[in-house]
Amino acid sequence: MNLEETLSELVEYAHEELKIVRKRAEEKTAAREHGHDFHEMTRAADRVDDYAVQLRKLHDEELGHGWRVRSAASDSEP
Repeated sequence: MNLEETLSELVEYAHEELKIVRKRAEEKTAAREHGHDFHEMTRAADRVDDYAVQLRKLHDEELGHGWRVRSAASDSEP
């Protein structure tokens, strides 16, 4: 996959996950309390993570190593 395809897929699955999260927030219930929603959300979340890893690799290929302002170790920081 190239950068454009990967970004497109990442956005698609992130949007899918966000839609479920918003639905649960409106209903004030956790996704884990609803079997179908939970499985859809975990599937989307898993795909988002997969595409994020792929995107990171593509960025490294295109921009070279050492280009990041933030390292992978500091991803949890804002």
